[in-house]
Amino acid sequence: MSKINVDSLAVPAFSVAITDDGILRYDGINDILCQISGLTKGMFIGKTAAEFMSFEGAEAWEANYRRCLASGVMDEYEELAETPSGLRWWRTILSPVVDETGKIVQLLGLAADINDRKRAEIELQSAVFVDPVTGIANRRRFELDLAAAMAQSVDRGVPFTLILADLDRFKSINDTYGHGVGDDVLRHTAKRLRSGLREKDRIARVGGDEFAAILSSATDGAVAVALDRIRRQFVEPIDLGQVRVPIGVSLGAALWEPGMTGDDLRSAADAAMYGAKRERFG
Repeated sequence: MSKINVDSLAVPAFSVAITDDGILRYDGINDILCQISGLTKGMFIGKTAAEFMSFEGAEAWEANYRRCLASGVMDEYEELAETPSGLRWWRTILSPVVDETGKIVQLLGLAADINDRKRAEIELQSAVFVDPVTGIANRRRFELDLAAAMAQSVDRGVPFTLILADLDRFKSINDTYGHGVGDDVLRHTAKRLRSGLREKDRIARVGGDEFAAILSSATDGAVAVALDRIRRQFVEPIDLGQVRVPIGVSLGAALWEPGMTGDDLRSAADAAMYGAKRERFG
């Protein structure tokens, strides 16, 4: 099979020539792909990926081409790539082109711009893990984050802390002011909790008025500082304009230790939280 001229194809396409010394240089891009990507024949043909794009992008593109060369069969993949038209999602089908001796002399790439579909898909997936009232992570996301924190601790031997937070007398707030104000209180609570944590800490709403946080703090002293920092966020009432709502929070913390399961950790934090609530309210 002779090399393919991509200009004859009616779909977005490019081609990569494989030289005898193993260098991969583009030897074709058709007008359709130029229009979509913003690339031009002048900046593309005869160049390696490293000669017209960032190191990271070129490295990723060439890795895809090398993988196809090594397998010798068609390869299909999706990638987020930067071209002159911007950062966009693409689906690419790579096919080896062989000569009469069976040697791969070219790679044919068929490209499709899937940016709109992919971003809609990502937004939909993200929404699955977001609490609709507060905008922070929900229980499903929290369970994944907790599992990831435990796996990392097992691998590296570095402990972490789980904090559970329960709003005090939240039912009476709903009964007194209505569920609209109750939702506002939850949103402000999420913001205050977030303000009391460090950037790398994770927070989620895991129940009606229950929140959870995963902290990288790994000593009793560091946890005590974190708890005090959170409590200070709830000294003042929540100001909703038409009403100021006094709010308190009961906190419980548990430091992960080797051998603990997720249930063990949650039970320990839960017991500490209700112990703190009993001390405050009897």
